[in-house]
Amino acid sequence: MKVMYDTNVYISFIRDRSHADVMQQRGTTKYFSAIVLMELWAGSKSKASERLINRLQRPYRDAGRIVTLSVKQYIEIGHFFADIPQQYMTLSKKSSFLYDVQIAFTALSIGATLYTEDSSHFDIIQSRLNSLKVKYLP
Repeated sequence: MKVMYDTNVYISFIRDRSHADVMQQRGTTKYFSAIVLMELWAGSKSKASERLINRLQRPYRDAGRIVTLSVKQYIEIGHFFADIPQQYMTLSKKSSFLYDVQIAFTALSIGATLYTEDSSHFDIIQSRLNSLKVKYLP
C-alpha cells in the first residue's frame, strides 16, 4: 500500500514521536510530497532542524519517492479552485489550504493514502476529490 504523510504528521513525529506506529507501519511504501518538503524547509529555523530535515528526506530522495506535480495537475488544481463552492471562497485564499490541495493532488497522482491530522481542510478536499484516500490521525 502506498502512503504519504501531511506536514502536520511529520511535525508531530519530530516534536514528540506521535504517530510513530503509523509511520513505521510494515507493508507500506512511503512517499514524500514535494509540497510537504517545502513546508518543512520553510519552517526550518536552525541548523539542527536543517540537519533533521536532511536526514528525513534522504531515504525518500535516494529511493526516488519524492512526488512532484505536473503541469497537467497544476491545471487541475486551478480548476479545483475555479469551481470551489462560494462557502469556501475565504478558505481558498489561505496558503495553508492551497498547500493542502497540492498535497492531496500529489497523493492522488500515485494512488497513495494520505495520513493527516487536519480534517477541516481534507474533509472539504476529499468531498471534491472522491478518489482521494485520507486517513485521519488524532
